[in-house]
Amino acid sequence: MKNYINQLNSKEQYAVHCIKKLITTQLDPLIIYCFGYTISVSTRRSAFVKKQFAEERHFTCDLLIITPSAVTVDEDKRAAIQEMVAHFGTVNMVIHPLGFALRQLNEGNLFFSWVHKNGMLLHERNNSMQLLPAPVGKEYQLQAAAFYAGDPEMTGYLEVKLQRLVKPQPKQEKPSLPQPVEIRLMLDPQQGWQPAVTKAPVANQPTPED
Repeated sequence: MKNYINQLNSKEQYAVHCIKKLITTQLDPLIIYCFGYTISVSTRRSAFVKKQFAEERHFTCDLLIITPSAVTVDEDKRAAIQEMVAHFGTVNMVIHPLGFALRQLNEGNLFFSWVHKNGMLLHERNNSMQLLPAPVGKEYQLQAAAFYAGDPEMTGYLEVKLQRLVKPQPKQEKPSLPQPVEIRLMLDPQQGWQPAVTKAPVANQPTPED
C-alpha cells in the first residue's frame, strides 16, 4: 500500500481527513482505501480590475469502502453522504461488504487486488486487514495500467481478473561435442614415418603413398 497523502497540500489533506471522518461516522466501515484523486485548479486574472479573482480549487477522491457483511448501503444513504461531504469535495464511493471483497480478492479480481496492493489505506478497525490475503506482486503493474487506460471510470471493475503470467523458459545450453581429431602419417626421408595431429578434419584427404 502507498502513503501518498503527503503529496497533497494542507487543504486537500484536511479534506481527506474530514471525508474519512464523516464516512466512518455514517457507515462504520471496516476498511477505507483511497485509490485515486483529482485536483482541479481554476485561476482567473484580468487587467481591467484592480481586485484580482481568487484561485478556486476542487478536490475529487475515489474511495473503496469495505463494510461489515451485515451492512447494506442503499442509494438514499449514498446521496446523504455525498451531500454531507460536498463542502470538502466530490467523493466517488465503491462500497462492498467484507465477504464480497474477500471473494473478489481470492478469485483474482484486478480492481480489488490492485487497490489492496497500491491504494492508500485511510481507515481500518478490528484488525480487518489481517483477514485479507497477501497483496499481489508488482509483476501485474502493466496489466493494471492497461486496465486503467482502457476504463478510467472503472465501469467494468467487477469483470476483469488478473491474467496469469507465464514465465519464459530458460534457454537450455546444448552440450558441446568433442572436436574430431585426425591423425595423418607424414613421410620424412631422414626420420621415417611421423604422426601429425590436426583438430579439424580435411575432406577428401588422399592417403599417403609409399
